[in-house]
Amino acid sequence: MPKHRPIEPEDDTESTYSADVPPVPFVPLGHVQAHAVDGATVTFRCANGLLRLTALAEDCFRVWATQAPVFPELFSYAVAKPDVEWDRPQPTALDDRDQVTVELRDVACRVSKMDSGLTFETAQGHPICTDEFAGMAWQEGALWLHKRLAPGEAVYGLGEHACALNLRGRRYVLWNQDPNSYNRGDEPIYFGIPFYVALREDGRAYGLFFDNTCRGYVDVGAEQPDRLTFSFEGGELRYYLFTGPTVADVLARYTELTGRMALPPLWALGYHQCRWSYYPEARVREIAAEFRKRRIPCDAIYLDIDYMDGFRCFTWDRERFPDPAGMIRDLRADGFRTVTMIDPAIKIDPDYAVYRSGVAQDVFLKHPDGALYTGSVWAGPSHFPDFTSPKVRAWWADLYAELVGMGVAGFWNDMNEPTVFPESGDVDAESIHTLPDDVPHHWEGRGATHLAAHNVYGMLMGRATREGLERLRPDRRPFVIIRAAHAGAQRYAISWTGDNMSTWDHVRLSISMCLNLGLSGLSFTGPDIGGFGGVPDGEMVTRWIQLGACLPFFRMHTMMGTPDQEPWSYGQPYEDINRRYIAFRYELLPYIYSAVARCARDGLPIVRPMFMHGTRFRNVDDQFMLGDHLLVAPVLEAGQRSRTVALPKGLWYDFWTGQRFDGRDGSVEIIVPAPLDTLPLFVRAGATIPLWPVMQYTDERPVETLRLCAFMGNGRAALYEDEGDGPVRADGWSAFDLRLDQDAKTLILKWERPPDAPLRYRQVDVEVFGLPWEVADVLFDGEPAPFWIADHGLVQVTGAPVFETLRIQPPDMPGRGS
Repeated sequence: MPKHRPIEPEDDTESTYSADVPPVPFVPLGHVQAHAVDGATVTFRCANGLLRLTALAEDCFRVWATQAPVFPELFSYAVAKPDVEWDRPQPTALDDRDQVTVELRDVACRVSKMDSGLTFETAQGHPICTDEFAGMAWQEGALWLHKRLAPGEAVYGLGEHACALNLRGRRYVLWNQDPNSYNRGDEPIYFGIPFYVALREDGRAYGLFFDNTCRGYVDVGAEQPDRLTFSFEGGELRYYLFTGPTVADVLARYTELTGRMALPPLWALGYHQCRWSYYPEARVREIAAEFRKRRIPCDAIYLDIDYMDGFRCFTWDRERFPDPAGMIRDLRADGFRTVTMIDPAIKIDPDYAVYRSGVAQDVFLKHPDGALYTGSVWAGPSHFPDFTSPKVRAWWADLYAELVGMGVAGFWNDMNEPTVFPESGDVDAESIHTLPDDVPHHWEGRGATHLAAHNVYGMLMGRATREGLERLRPDRRPFVIIRAAHAGAQRYAISWTGDNMSTWDHVRLSISMCLNLGLSGLSFTGPDIGGFGGVPDGEMVTRWIQLGACLPFFRMHTMMGTPDQEPWSYGQPYEDINRRYIAFRYELLPYIYSAVARCARDGLPIVRPMFMHGTRFRNVDDQFMLGDHLLVAPVLEAGQRSRTVALPKGLWYDFWTGQRFDGRDGSVEIIVPAPLDTLPLFVRAGATIPLWPVMQYTDERPVETLRLCAFMGNGRAALYEDEGDGPVRADGWSAFDLRLDQDAKTLILKWERPPDAPLRYRQVDVEVFGLPWEVADVLFDGEPAPFWIADHGLVQVTGAPVFETLRIQPPDMPGRGS
């Protein structure tokens, strides 16, 4: 537990929002004395401070309170879009006897004159978000925000926490920390994000982002079941409220504010292989050769810290890796990218060029008395760069030049909470710590202490790394992974769920953790497949690979001292099943890449919780949606050979067999078989799923044939395509529009493409599932094509031309064959 924490209120006296009020010296805003409107902002002078409401959009408010006589400068590492770029509609302020109502077109905020409590509601008076207890307040350097939780209201997001999807009923720590492995319920772990999405029983959603980087806590109905409380040990009392009404609306606004992920290179979506550690060079080459010999697709091999010379970052151990450039070149020739780990700590060693340069350029953090801060990590006593300084970020960015020149394709920034080992060297969860709170940081010239800078340290390290890659390799998309993050980190890097364990509970946690990270803005994420700590058996690894094939980041990883953990390490039948599902990942790439591009464009997560398809699913975290159309229901228990699947409203198809299921009103559960070689996977009726042929790596060869799997019904599906690297194409989007005419018994599939977009395929294969009538003709732009009929109303066409309109019609159809 952190050394300092806000004091919990205890005494009970009268309050507008609760029978409780905090004790002195707990200072709320107090009663409203006056207010003024200035454009998009309404400012209130209160008894104990100032309150400012700013409408950035019709569905986005900034709420800011201060005890100072004037508001300080607005500065935030999280916020990417400045005020001048927002619409900033002008609200009206209606002054009544007991309240001031700040109104926009669809949303109003009622400010109580008695205690400055805020109630956000729709124009029709339906509640959205209401202050509880004392609303906003300060106490002995700490600050507080209390919100009311409605009955049945579910809460999601808050970054990375090892728990169920619905966060209600627990307390969470917002302090990035290396837990040295973790289990369900452990707090804190690698990073928290002070943003949550709430879903009410009536289906309305809202979101709240507290723009504060200090050590903080979030009580989501643990102490008081009807109250959510933020508390921080410093910083500003400033938050943003996103009024929805849908989860997608909330996430679109939140990622508009904090930035959206950059589209990664296509190879980042392939299968990646890692362990602590692959060495020497001969072992790395052996692993690569085994993948190609066994015909198991793979795009990247990772080098953990043991490639370095004594854990000195940006160096090579020349005994283990005598020719790293040659090794990287040969791996690339065989389709593998090389990803290397880089930690922030720089070893104190006068013979180490990076250390000498850092000292000469004064980039390292110091104690308040000016002495360099020293902490021990893998390399022993080390110094830490101050990534809150533009000069230091530029210095760090330049350090990648040699590795980039060798051909290293991506970088994995680890240990950047930042982690410091105990002087004893006995590393465990209780002894791992970080820099002292009072260590000064540059903070873009404004000055701050580590209390404020700690939670953004990893994000800013990732920023410096990304900026270096953008300068050194401007024609390629950077690939950067970070372990510690903060709101807005998605602009710079992807993440993963850290040092998990080889247990079935961690298989299940992979889902809830990835979903909540996506709901926090960091959608491109995934677990260490197979578990980092512990020894999985073949069944666990196979089930985890089936799940991982449907998650954004698909990487296997394990720690030092564990047995081999590659897809073939468990013998048969596991190797063949693992090969099948890794290959399936490569078939799904155009679908997954489109979901990733949608996230980069709109902020909609790549994998999505079931509750986005009905409030009945508020607590479901054993199945999820991949993109718009695929429902993934993995097996999460040893020996399980069937499972229950909850279907949302409408018709669904088994992806593998084409069998149709009716979800009716969204209350249907079905029991499906799930033998070891089967991942339960379902498709929404009306979907068109684009697939590629299996390749051993993403750029093995140009794709000439696109396979389209269409499922009977009405619907649209988006497809994004480009070169897989370099600039994002404005003309990369196309759409498949599937329409069913029940009366004419005709199915029409239109492929809507930009007029000047390049034609990327020579031909298409088409499979249409679920046709209940006899088929006489399949016409591509009016020209007939040969077809085959199989079970479950499956119509198949191979080698057809790229088309604009595909029509499937029954006998005796007017104009048949024309």
